[in-house]
Amino acid sequence: MTPEQFDTALEELGIKAADFCRRTGLVPNTVWRWRKAITPIPDWVPEYLGALLEVKLLRAALDLERLAGVLADVRQPGAGVAGEGAESQAEGLETTSSGALTG
Repeated sequence: MTPEQFDTALEELGIKAADFCRRTGLVPNTVWRWRKAITPIPDWVPEYLGALLEVKLLRAALDLERLAGVLADVRQPGAGVAGEGAESQAEGLETTSSGALTG
């Protein structure tokens, strides 16, 4: 991993180098030396950052899945989504033998 890749990974994760140091127990000087290419970045760092990115992506996917479920519930016939006309709000309603609407 190059220093540029390290910085890009931190940016994608939305964390700062200081946050990375706190999470990993490293002193800031170590990360500073990596970023200045004074010492090589250890092999465990890209694996660690990759795992964090996977967790972030999984969380985003779960959030999208939950949102899709909410949207599906709202868009069910008869749910009456704001901004829709009376015709779409009346979908799913039935008339009883007395003429009353049910739904």
